[in-house]
Amino acid sequence: MKLERRDCGASTLEETPSSAGTGGKKPVIVYIFVLFIVAFLLMALSLLIHQRSNAEALGALSESVSAMQGVQGTQEKIISLQEQLAEAREQLDRAEADAQEEQEQAAALLAERDMLESRSRALLALYELQQHYSAGELEACRALISDFEGGLADSLPRESETGVTPPAERYLELKEAVEALEEGAP
Repeated sequence: MKLERRDCGASTLEETPSSAGTGGKKPVIVYIFVLFIVAFLLMALSLLIHQRSNAEALGALSESVSAMQGVQGTQEKIISLQEQLAEAREQLDRAEADAQEEQEQAAALLAERDMLESRSRALLALYELQQHYSAGELEACRALISDFEGGLADSLPRESETGVTPPAERYLELKEAVEALEEGAP
């Protein structure tokens, strides 16, 4: 029996450590299992946070892209408007140059008209002087000569187109003739 007891004792002893070993392994397995579950949950949480962060980044990026497209559209409009402005400026420059040229032509035509009017008045006055001289009206001749001395004589042509005495020379002849009549008149 002693042996049996020893066997019993041994079997009890054997059972005790094995049950203690099995009981000790279970909490470790549960602990490791809980750690795996927690790690899995942390990874899942990390994945969700990462996806949310990516979604926010994509939203910001899409807003940035749409803003850049708006800026690009605005820049294209600006470039188009600048081209239109440059074209309008060129047209304005051409129009101003044409207007300047027309003003110069108008000024030249006005100057020519004034010169022709002055010449016409001078020729008419010369004709009147000649008529008054022929009629012997010295007072009228003196009045016309004083008009000529006031600048009208400068408007008389110095050359003749028809070969007769030029009007400027004819005026001088008539002036001398009138002065000679005045000296001879009592």
